[in-house]
Amino acid sequence: MNLQMSKWDLSAVEGAFAEAVVGSQEWKGALETVVSITESHGALLLPVTGGVLRTLPFTESMSGSFDSFVRDGWHLRDERNRGIPLMQKSGVVDDLDIFSAETIASHPYYQEFLAPHRLRWFAGVGIFFEDDIWCLSIQRRIDQDPFSAAEKSKLAQLSRSLAASAATARVLGEVASSGALEAFAASNTAAVLVDRHGKIFEANAAAERLLSGEIRLKNGKLVHVSEATFPSLDRALSRVLNQAKAGLHAPVPLQRKERGPLLAYPARLQRTMGNALADCQAIIVLVDPDVRKNPAEATLRSVYKLSGAEARLAIQLATGEALDEVAGRLSISKETSRTQLKSIFAKLGVHRQAELVAVLSTLLTGVG
Repeated sequence: MNLQMSKWDLSAVEGAFAEAVVGSQEWKGALETVVSITESHGALLLPVTGGVLRTLPFTESMSGSFDSFVRDGWHLRDERNRGIPLMQKSGVVDDLDIFSAETIASHPYYQEFLAPHRLRWFAGVGIFFEDDIWCLSIQRRIDQDPFSAAEKSKLAQLSRSLAASAATARVLGEVASSGALEAFAASNTAAVLVDRHGKIFEANAAAERLLSGEIRLKNGKLVHVSEATFPSLDRALSRVLNQAKAGLHAPVPLQRKERGPLLAYPARLQRTMGNALADCQAIIVLVDPDVRKNPAEATLRSVYKLSGAEARLAIQLATGEALDEVAGRLSISKETSRTQLKSIFAKLGVHRQAELVAVLSTLLTGVG
């Protein structure tokens, strides 16, 4: 065991991951701890079982190479994926488990992708929970040594201990996403949960009722009863899953033959997007304009103490329409509309338009 190896204290990594899971520090901070302890260049957390890449956590030192990894399509031809079976078996894999030094010296993946970023060696630490597989990818530069056998032995132990973090993250993710569904259910608003693959895996009772007509839920997707899919919703959901901030997407009309379109509002939730290992990464709020009625201005003023102008703005925003469009219709400036919206949020105790829609839904009748 070399001098560098003797300094390794992987309990610090375990602690950092535990803190990231419960939200007391960001995932990037946990990965920085990995880099510091293993005296490496950078680290990132990759889903072996697929899913969104743009919002995955990585250290700042990996920003350039990660951008190239996704932008130039190297994630679709990642030669290190050859080592996944070994990682599943032993908990850790490195480059020399996959290729010889001679192959690495001439292979396009190493010479065309990694070399321009001064990268060469990696160790992939498996994180396993049920059917989910993640790889803690620890990166070293060309001028550093590959991971030794003793270091890999330590990392294999880390793989086993991080399984507990994955299990905790999954449970906390379920609690947070279930809480979000319940919040919408309390206002009789239809909503469904979406995983990082873009598949719907849970719906509240209001959504189940709403999706019993022309539009149905099938194999994790919203489809028309005729089996037609909605590519526009898939594109919107992809954009939402790849955005770094929580927020509500503009409504996507899901056309129906016998009625007006059903409106789908994809959104990322603050309470779940910070948990990289959680199942739920997005939500879709469903609104049926044919049966939904706007809350009366007098009711909003009475119940929530809104001013007349605030009530009129809230009524327009209740369907999820963009603030700028509503401001134009009401002939008020963008600055005024933002000031009024801030006041509305404060009086209703919400922070985002998706939450506003949910709260105002308590005054709507006939949903679903």
